[in-house]
Amino acid sequence: MLATLAACGEQGLPPDAGSGKRADAGIDPVEHCGLVSPFGSDLENYDALVECLRSEAEESVMRDAVATFVALAESREGFPLVGAERVVFVYVRSAQYDREDDARPEEDFNPGRRREPVRVAGDFNNWDGAAAELQRESGDFFHRSFKMIVAADDRWRYKLVAKDSTGEDVWFSDPLSRRFDFDENGRISIVRGGDAQGHLETVREVVSQSLGIARDVYLYLPRGYDFGTDRYPVLYMHDGNNLFDTGQPNSAPGTWDVDAVSEAETGAGRVREHLIVGIPNNANRMGEYTHVKESIDGQALGGDGDKYARFVVQELKPLVDARYRTRREREHTAILGSSLGGLISFYIGLKHPEVFKYVGGMSSSFWWGSELGNPTMTDLYAGAADLSTRGQVFYLDSGGGPPLDGCSMEARREGSDNYCDTLRMKAALEAKGIDTYPDDPNAPLLQPENIDIFHWHEPGAEHNEAAWNARMFRPLRLFFRP
Repeated sequence: MLATLAACGEQGLPPDAGSGKRADAGIDPVEHCGLVSPFGSDLENYDALVECLRSEAEESVMRDAVATFVALAESREGFPLVGAERVVFVYVRSAQYDREDDARPEEDFNPGRRREPVRVAGDFNNWDGAAAELQRESGDFFHRSFKMIVAADDRWRYKLVAKDSTGEDVWFSDPLSRRFDFDENGRISIVRGGDAQGHLETVREVVSQSLGIARDVYLYLPRGYDFGTDRYPVLYMHDGNNLFDTGQPNSAPGTWDVDAVSEAETGAGRVREHLIVGIPNNANRMGEYTHVKESIDGQALGGDGDKYARFVVQELKPLVDARYRTRREREHTAILGSSLGGLISFYIGLKHPEVFKYVGGMSSSFWWGSELGNPTMTDLYAGAADLSTRGQVFYLDSGGGPPLDGCSMEARREGSDNYCDTLRMKAALEAKGIDTYPDDPNAPLLQPENIDIFHWHEPGAEHNEAAWNARMFRPLRLFFRP
């Protein structure tokens, strides 16, 4: 990797020269602000923006040009910008763009900890925090263009380096970088994902008109994604802030580590390569993940499940399908969650069988609604007349176990880890003719071909991320059989 950079050299843009083709086109520099548009490539827009920021344009015009540039790049291949023989690093010193991206407070944005010079250090320059300084333009826009070739085996990691008020170096993940991973120091940015292992990505500020909010969404992409043309099946998961690493913002104390499970299963040939979309929860988790209201500590809570379903189906999935190489058909689309996340997965699967063939819930709260006399998820499935003709495939499991006198099949919330209610849902599906189980649930490759239900009980397993991590390989083997 270092030989590749050394052979190509590095090239910063000189402060008194145009930065690309558009600068040589005889256009007044101010006019370059208007050339940052969907009609230009990311690198062309970058060149135009630099000329704009060096012009005498009004501050509001330059600010709008930066916003347009960032939004367009993020909707395409993301940051850093990579061309055939060129890589451009960009940093905008603003809370608008430098938002919290991991659980480490020392990396949070603070102008006093983002003092110049701002530099970039990574695998490609031997992590030399002093060598590669970014150039500052108007509006606290920092950038540098390097002449280098990114090959399929180049999984270049990097961080930005600034100064604090005492002159000490402050290392932080590039907040605009789409590709990243976590290590012992928190979030670490990646230029491009290599062909040896998968990587994580962020889609920033996904706006939901249905819910009236925006949130970042995390994705896992399989090895070689950035350098191939294949399309992949997709698994949508809830509680996305708990799925990949405890370094994620608002993570639970534990993690599913679902990307590692996926890597192990696909690497062994037991599962097809796939994408995972992790949708983080928020303060309204109990509302978004439930279909009706329920009495919790004397309060009637929940019931925003239809709004959340519209967000997933009508807003998020079209965005993911447009931005990533997905296999969009229902035959290649799955949804899965745990606890209330399992509840809402089964609800969305029930409401949208045309979108999700595979539906899964782990330790699911199928009892929700019973205390207020509202229909539970088991009631809804038992009342679905066409369930057996939809061709859907269901995964459900639990840990825990029954009470001493067994499950009554009438009472609610019996046993630990939603054990009894999981059995009730299993019975409701079987009553609808969904009863073809794997011949061997522990087989690396599940048979027969027409499996439509998989139930697993892990005796005594707790209701937490570690338990769901230990069982995660099972739904993956069901959803994405080779």
